Amino acid sequence: ILDAILTFKYSGGPGHSEGYYRNLSLGLHVEVEPSVFFTRVSTLPATSTRQCHLLLDVFNSTEHELTVSAKNNEDLVLHAGECQRMAIRVDKFNFEDFPEPTDERLQFTNQKQLEEERQQAKGFEINSKLDIHWKIPSLKREGKASVEGVLNQLVLEHLQLAPLQWDVLVDGKPCDCDVIADCKVGDPVQLEVKLTNRSKHLVGPFALTVIPYQDYQNGVHNYELQDIVTFVGSNTFYIDSVKPTENSVCFGALLFLYTGDFYLNIKFHDDNSNRELPLSWFCLPSVHIRAIDPLLHTEF
Repeated sequence: ILDAILTFKYSGGPGHSEGYYRNLSLGLHVEVEPSVFFTRVSTLPATSTRQCHLLLDVFNSTEHELTVSAKNNEDLVLHAGECQRMAIRVDKFNFEDFPEPTDERLQFTNQKQLEEERQQAKGFEINSKLDIHWKIPSLKREGKASVEGVLNQLVLEHLQLAPLQWDVLVDGKPCDCDVIADCKVGDPVQLEVKLTNRSKHLVGPFALTVIPYQDYQNGVHNYELQDIVTFVGSNTFYIDSVKPTENSVCFGALLFLYTGDFYLNIKFHDDNSNRELPLSWFCLPSVHIRAIDPLLHTEF
């Protein structure tokens, strides 16, 4: 919003020769609206635990067709006055690395102001990574669109990388982003669960139970696989206490007796070590294992 007062000084005729003049003041009120703004912001989980989908309802407030683009994303074409949803797949952000205010600043700044500054810093970081631009081809004009003012606390939490990072490896290969791990029937499959502690506190110990199942793709999961899948040892994994910036790995193995597609449901034991931590800190990647016939594999 821009407010201004224009002052005019004018004179003419006989009065001008006598040095007379009049003043006229004109008030001016200008409201500048963005060409593109976001009416709603939300998130959806991605196939990777380290990513998520940011959903933006984009509104074209101009009278011209424009194109909205974001980094590593398809362009969105909006007609005049049109609103459409734009989905952007983004890597989650590690807000734990943001510098903390000094003791002196903590002493002279109230908590509300500090929280607002943290929110602004997070919004600036997210906005710079998204790199959203708009373009009006008919006018040959372009500009940037910002999400800084529309990111609420819930969206920021969903965009934050969990302080506890869990990795599951099958035969040494990480399982994430819909990766299917192949194995041969009858051969032991090495399973590793790795925890990296990015928080500022000691965590653990933890106990995890691995439960294999089959997904029939119709809402039915079959957990009765005692005669199909067996573990070499226990199906419970134990991870010791982990200090900040350090990691811990636990190992196990399982054996598939028949071919097929299998999934692993990894559950945490409900004890004092994890009850005080948020559930979002215990997000493990999905594990999809395909057991194949060793003879067919050899022939192929």
